[in-house]
Amino acid sequence: MIRLWKSMHDAKKAKESDTERLIREKYAAFLTILAQNSHALELMTELEKNLLDNRLISIPYLKNMVKNLSKSVFSVVSNLELLSGGEYTALSDIYDNIEREIRKILTGSKVPVYTPVIIPMDDIHCGHIDKVGSKMANLGELHNHYNIAVPDGFALTACAYTHFAEYNELSRQIDRILANLDIENSQQLLQAEREIKAVILDAVIPPEIEDAVNKVSQQLEQKHGRSMFWAVRSSAIGEDLENSFAGQFSSILNVPTDQILEKYKEVAASKYNARNMLYQRMKDIRVDDVNMSVGVIEMVRPMCSGVLYTAEPMRPDSGEIVVSAIWGLGQLLVEGVVSADIFVLKREAGFPVVKEEIAQKEMCLKWQEEGGVRHDMLRADERRQPCLTREQLQILGETGVRIEEHFKAPQDIEWCFDQDGKLLIVQTRPLHVLDQSRRRNLTAPVTAPVIVSHARAVAGGVGAGKVCKVSDIHEVFSFPEGGVMVIKNSSPRFIGALAKASAVVVERGNRTDHMSSVIRELNVPCLVKIPSIFSTLEDGQEITVDATEGAIYAGRVDELLAADDAAVIDPTTDVTQTESHWLLSRMAPYIFPLHLTDPRVSDFREGACKTWHDILRFSHETALNEIFLLKRKGQVNTLKNVYRVKTDLPFKLFVFDLFGTTVQEAQGREIMPADVNSLPFRELWQGMTATDVTWNGPERHMGARDLMSAMMRTSALETKPEDAKSYAIVTPEYLNLSLSMGYHFVTLDCYIAGDPYNNYISLSFKGGAAETKRRYLRVLLISEILQPIGFDVSVNNDFLKARIKAESKEELLQKINVLGRMFAVTRLLDVALDDEKMAKECARRFHARKPLLE
Repeated sequence: MIRLWKSMHDAKKAKESDTERLIREKYAAFLTILAQNSHALELMTELEKNLLDNRLISIPYLKNMVKNLSKSVFSVVSNLELLSGGEYTALSDIYDNIEREIRKILTGSKVPVYTPVIIPMDDIHCGHIDKVGSKMANLGELHNHYNIAVPDGFALTACAYTHFAEYNELSRQIDRILANLDIENSQQLLQAEREIKAVILDAVIPPEIEDAVNKVSQQLEQKHGRSMFWAVRSSAIGEDLENSFAGQFSSILNVPTDQILEKYKEVAASKYNARNMLYQRMKDIRVDDVNMSVGVIEMVRPMCSGVLYTAEPMRPDSGEIVVSAIWGLGQLLVEGVVSADIFVLKREAGFPVVKEEIAQKEMCLKWQEEGGVRHDMLRADERRQPCLTREQLQILGETGVRIEEHFKAPQDIEWCFDQDGKLLIVQTRPLHVLDQSRRRNLTAPVTAPVIVSHARAVAGGVGAGKVCKVSDIHEVFSFPEGGVMVIKNSSPRFIGALAKASAVVVERGNRTDHMSSVIRELNVPCLVKIPSIFSTLEDGQEITVDATEGAIYAGRVDELLAADDAAVIDPTTDVTQTESHWLLSRMAPYIFPLHLTDPRVSDFREGACKTWHDILRFSHETALNEIFLLKRKGQVNTLKNVYRVKTDLPFKLFVFDLFGTTVQEAQGREIMPADVNSLPFRELWQGMTATDVTWNGPERHMGARDLMSAMMRTSALETKPEDAKSYAIVTPEYLNLSLSMGYHFVTLDCYIAGDPYNNYISLSFKGGAAETKRRYLRVLLISEILQPIGFDVSVNNDFLKARIKAESKEELLQKINVLGRMFAVTRLLDVALDDEKMAKECARRFHARKPLLE
């Protein structure tokens, strides 16, 4: 929005009169209010979603969000005072009072809030998930509350990373590198990764962190009576939950104590791995939303390692447990480098083996005495020897069930048996499993030619498309939308293309590696361990992959695609016990509730503001009024660019041409809609006046109960609905519309130009004449109209907020047209809606361009 204001500065500035200077200053204040209001509402929406959806957040993230929100609200308040010529000074005191209460909660003036840079394993539990991430929180929970063996160690918290980043001003340097990055350009992305990692590796560890690490590592060596080596592993906030980040961050094994801090920087820098940045874009996760915690745990020197699924992902109700195992360290397994032994256990007494596949194991990963790891070739007698005994498999089964019972969900567990035969758990996270309540319904057997049958599935479902073989990370960027990815070995580096793939076929790899975890998470049909499939299939060949039945067919099998409804069950995590959630819930009453809704009622005044949301609502509405009152207030007598629009629509509309460049050749104070040369205004008007819409409302009239409801909510001393004015502030690319129609109002704010990054539409809707239930039903209808076309919608009773951003000019203009049609057909509809089913049917008919009510 500030960019709009900059376009007003020209050579006349030096010669402007006092009146022109005053107008310019007030315009600048007004535009700042619009920009900061939009930014503040965006921050509030994100925070409120985190609270209502019980999303995991860290304390550094929470503090940063609240700090930025506070700055935006303060800017709105101070600029409203400037715009109004010194009025509304009480609003500043209200802001200060609210800010003071929020600061007491956030900084611990009432209850101390302190997150150390290090938390030892002996003190970690699930409530620390917002400080040390899921990986370390789960290990601490098993160690301290369930007596399950895990390696000793400690976690460097998210606050430690925030301190490290701020100490070195990393954000400024990283933002500069990312500023002009085209993430679709592989060379640019890999170059950005190299530059950012160099910046982080050159950074200085703050003395507080260095001292804490040295102290705790020495204490642990004294506790165990020996020099220790460590696994330095990522444990980012949000990792290993609904978004697994499997294989996206780095882990460094067998690190000597004196190298912990250097390896900490390497793991922290893996936040900017190219594959991780692609994964985050694919999952719509911002870089700033990932807070890095790092786990430092004692290095285990295992005889064998592997992964245990406490349920068969494709058949979670089968009562089976899946165990995969390799010799040595497990990194080669989860990275998909080698094939593993597979054991399927029955979930009953003794955990009998119902199926086993012993792989040809050529190599293993071993630790080195001086630190680091090396690849070793296995002896001939080890290559076909099972990694696990029946006794070890029973121990794994028993331990896996205990862990699943504790976390109350199927688990994906990484484990190892050390040189003494002791089982240690090194990771557990929720397992994505197929929703077995969905059943395929094929009307006839498939007759297409079969290329592969009885293949192993990683994730169910059906996908069809042209074969695209991938063997290099650069090919990920050119992968075609809807193609079938065919690869020799599964690898985390290919994950960036999964969002485009209709299916994945892997010649080797394992069902329990990192790529398989992400494939299930994204619900992409996938088959693995199909010998010679990479050479069998040809690039461009069209195939259908039926991962549910383990088959590949030649050509496109439409009957399979039509019958497919496979879906995974997303795991959930209880974050209500975290300090971050507790703090946000205590701040929420001062931030989110909106008490000021209708500007026509007597209580819509600054003194009635109780929350930051109230302040923003009051300031936004008042700023619009102040702009239109410039001519009446004081010496601003030269304001000529306010016009009334000639229209038969049921409202009085006044247009303010903000820069004096948008209304064409006006002959007086009244203009035609076509005279307004604003892209969003014109497209909205076309929708509002489309031939298939009517503003007359439904045949059903307002009942006595609805009329009484409207009268109770609107005082007779206030503005009557038929006298209410609607306002539009316009530039060629910008529209801010405050639309009063009957007993409800709409606020629409949008900027639509050539650069998608700056484009957005923000909409709020409130009120109506009907009783509460029917007002809610109309808001539900509007939500059902907006969500399918991409709007992010939130509803609170009969108040709706919707927003969409960063789309092309053409896409957003189409959506503006839809909004115009929606304003027309939903007018007065609240008095006709009876139930939710009817509201949803009306939304369906709207998109079909049929009358909502017949």
